Amino acid sequence: MAQDEPHRDGLQQENESLRAQNEQLRREIAELRRALAGRGPEEESLPGAEPRLSGLGAEERKPREDTELLRAVVEAAPMLLFVKDVEGRYVLANGYFLSWAGLAWHDVAGKTDHELFPKERADTFRASDLDALTAGRTLSWEESNVMPDGLLHHFAVLKFPLRDAAGAIRGVCGISTDISSYKRAEEENQKLQAEIIHAQEMSLRALSTPLLPIAKGILVMPLIGDIDRSRAASVLEVLLGGIVAHEARRVILDITGVPAVDAEVANALVRTAHAVALLGATVILTGIQPKIAQTLVELGVDLSTLVTRSTLESGIAHALEG
Repeated sequence: MAQDEPHRDGLQQENESLRAQNEQLRREIAELRRALAGRGPEEESLPGAEPRLSGLGAEERKPREDTELLRAVVEAAPMLLFVKDVEGRYVLANGYFLSWAGLAWHDVAGKTDHELFPKERADTFRASDLDALTAGRTLSWEESNVMPDGLLHHFAVLKFPLRDAAGAIRGVCGISTDISSYKRAEEENQKLQAEIIHAQEMSLRALSTPLLPIAKGILVMPLIGDIDRSRAASVLEVLLGGIVAHEARRVILDITGVPAVDAEVANALVRTAHAVALLGATVILTGIQPKIAQTLVELGVDLSTLVTRSTLESGIAHALEG
């Protein structure tokens, strides 16, 4: 028995040492959990409690690092970003905002818009702040501002109230994203669409009023389909331009493909003949169908200034004879 005493004493010392090591490990684990969860050392760690983590890689960061990361994001964000208290005093502004304002943070901190900007602009800023605070929700709109580069930039603006843990409104945050590139692309797209429409109109116009030179000094314009006031004006414009360009002496207007001629169309043909005569040329009207001839007689249209032929072939032959 006497021999067993030293052995028991050794085991007891070893157990006490292990208990002390275990207690130290528990304290270190508790400290790690508090640090990872963002809690202060005065808070007790609950055994088995999961650490409160947020964000990618948060298990590898400390609260201070999270705060620094958030500040870096705000500072680097390619947008105007600021926070004001309910009285309109600036409590935060990122580099993009300061660059736009042409100010340093020590010039802005604790100041209101009326201390920083012209009254008219400051009034506008304050009014939109109050709108967001009064509405208690996010408001959005578009506006334009001149940036330090001297160019007009377009922004998509968001303003929303900031609340504390109890839900009380403590300030307002503004975020303005530069959408100038999108606006320029939109304007360019609209310009291209207008050019396409114009080109299409010119193509349709050329198709609806074709002008064909068939011999020196002789032009033929075959008309197909209905003729309204707009098309009649186009016929006259193309015809007069063609006479000058080709130094034409005779122009054949073939209306074989025109289904009907009313008073407006008949008068347009007479006006065309008068205009062509002023340029020293003659209009030969061909393709007059019996029904159209009867309509012209009933309307009492004076076609004495036009040379008429029943068919395009006979009109061409007459033009070539002259």
